[in-house]
Parts: sequence; C-alpha cells; structure tokens
Amino acid sequence: MAERSTKPRRRVRGDGSIYETASGRWRGAVVVTDPTTGLKDRRVVSAPTFELARDRLADLKRDVANGVAAKGAAKTLNAYTEQTWLPGVRLRVRPSTARAHEQHLRDYILPTFGALKLREITPSGVERMMGMILKKGRSASTARAVRTTLGQVLHDAQRDGLIARNVASLARPPRAERHELQILTAEETHRMIEGSADDRLGPLFCLAATTGLRLGELLGLAWTDLDLDGAQPTLTVRRSLARAEGRNLYALAEPKTNRSRRTIELGPTAARALRRQKARQAADQLAAGDVWQDVVRLVFRDPIGRPLAPWAVTKGFTAALKRLGLPHVRFHDLRHGAASLLLSQGVPLRLVSEQLGHSSIAITGDVYSHIDREQKRAAADALERAIGDAAGAGDRL
Repeated sequence: MAERSTKPRRRVRGDGSIYETASGRWRGAVVVTDPTTGLKDRRVVSAPTFELARDRLADLKRDVANGVAAKGAAKTLNAYTEQTWLPGVRLRVRPSTARAHEQHLRDYILPTFGALKLREITPSGVERMMGMILKKGRSASTARAVRTTLGQVLHDAQRDGLIARNVASLARPPRAERHELQILTAEETHRMIEGSADDRLGPLFCLAATTGLRLGELLGLAWTDLDLDGAQPTLTVRRSLARAEGRNLYALAEPKTNRSRRTIELGPTAARALRRQKARQAADQLAAGDVWQDVVRLVFRDPIGRPLAPWAVTKGFTAALKRLGLPHVRFHDLRHGAASLLLSQGVPLRLVSEQLGHSSIAITGDVYSHIDREQKRAAADALERAIGDAAGAGDRL
C-alpha cells in the first residue's frame, strides 16, 4: 500500500490545482486549450499520493507543451484502435498480418488497457501485461509479438500528436526462448521424399524439403513461375497463398517481405517431382472436365483445380510421416531442415538467407546460430589440421 503523503501548505505557482478527495486519493487538474479549436478543457490526473499526482500533472503539462492534442490524449485505447488504427492498418498490411494484430488486441491488449486513455498506459503496465500472458501459459514469443502490436498502435498515435512517447518501446520484453530445432536428418529426409513420391502431396513435400519455401509460397506457385526446360531449372517466388477475410477463405497475396521475391535454382530431385506433378494435374483436369476451376494455373491444387488449404497439407504431411515411421515434425520444420542441410554442407550464411527469403541475414544467423557455431568450430579444426600437417612436413625435412 502506498504511503500517504500530505500536501504542502504552500503550492508552487504553476503546479496546477492538486487536491485530496474524500477517498484519500490526490487529484491534479489543469486547464488545457486545444490549439486547433481554441476550446478549453479541464484535464484531471489521479494518484494515491500528492507527489505522484504532482508528477503526473507535470507529465500532462509536458505533453501539452510538446504539442499533444488535448482531445486526442483523452481518447481511450478502445476508441483509437476501433476508429483510427485498425481501419488504417487493414489497408496497409496483408490480411493475415491484420488478423494477427486484431487477435493480439482482442485477446490481450484491450482487456488490459482498452478503457484507459492513451496517455495513461505506462511501460510498467505493458511489462505487467506481458507477465500475465506468460502466466496464462503462452510463450515469450507471443508476449513479444503482443508488445510489438501495441508498439505499432502507440507509434501511430505518437505520430498523430496524440501522445508524447511510445511506452511499449520503453517496456522491457521477456527473455527470448531458445528451442532446439526439430528437423529430419538427411537420411530421414531422403526416406520421406522417396516414400511419398507417389502420394498426391508428395511433390509438394519434396519441394519444401529441397528449397525451404514457406507453405504459403508453395501454395501460391504458378506454372509460369517455373522453368523446368532450361539447362538449370529454376523457380521464382512472386506471390503467396494467405488467409483472406471470411471463414476458411484463402487468396493470393504479395510475398511476406520484399526479399521474399526471389529466384531459386532447383536440383534434379525437385525438378523430377515437379514434372510428376504436372503429369498428375493434366490427368486431374481431364477427369474433372467442366468442373475444373483453376484460373491462375497453380502448381499445387486439389483434384478439381481449387487452391489447397494449408491445414490439409499439414494433415497430409503428419499422416505421411506416421506411415513411413519417421519422427514427428511440423511441416514448417522442412524449411528449417533445408536450411540446416545447406549450412552443414558449407553453403555461406548469406546464400542460405537469400534462398529462405529472410528480410535480413541477421534473422538467419539468429535462427541457425547453433549450426553457424558448428561450422566455425569445423573451420578452426581444419585450420589447426593444416598447421599441424605443415609442422609435421617441416620436421621430416
């Protein structure tokens, strides 16, 4: 319980009006003039002690001096997100990204801060919210993602002059978790590719394991994105299949980042799988006749030409692993497996980052830091062997 304090007998000029309520709390008030309308507005802060009320009143006066709009600062987070932020963000980002922001707001941010005015949210409050997320059994990465969403909301409010600072950026995020990647070994990957070759989804599994493409990128591939007849077969990522507005609806969208647009050279195994896929689809189209629905000429479709649902792919992948007696891993872990195999074969981190379509090489280095350390140790051992061999040759002379 906060220690009770008493108001000084003499108020410093310019402190505003600070007074104690019947409940024992202290309130500070100051009259603010809106610079755009000229209207005067009495603003009030509240605190358990006189000193804290004085500090909050000083923060309010500083906000006004920095050009924070009087009416804007009085907006609640509920009102700002509903009336301003969400309508704008839906126009700027991919539908799947907008839905993630909406979920963070609905499940965590608004239940905690929705009724508060924008300027009443504090860094310690944001840290407490993240602590509550962890107590509910959610991961540290979820807590960090929620903080990122709130940070974007408050960044835009600060840009609009509604608040003086972005408190989410001042809040300390929880420590990042480090999980050992669960991937198939090179031998297990070979068994998966060979064992599922005749499955309807087999070519898709093969392409994921040999290229490291994201599932949405695989499902957004069109035959016009492939060159299987050249001396070196290639694949170009131009779009991605992402969840659209509405229940269980999907649509083609822009790739995840600018660096996601990339061209990848294909090995013989991937090229053979794609040729099998092309022959199977020709048979599907012939069997479907007038029911065939494909317009974009997607590489991976269901038997009547519709885009494949991501959940159907992951379900089929799990069933294939079980049938083949292979360890259970997620479909996304095929991406990790491809990157790990490339790095283990000495492919430079920069090239692996480009193949994966990461927005920066730092992301690749962070995710696969354990493999990078193994490569560095191998390089040190190789150098040591070279020096030792040279020393031994010198001794023999």
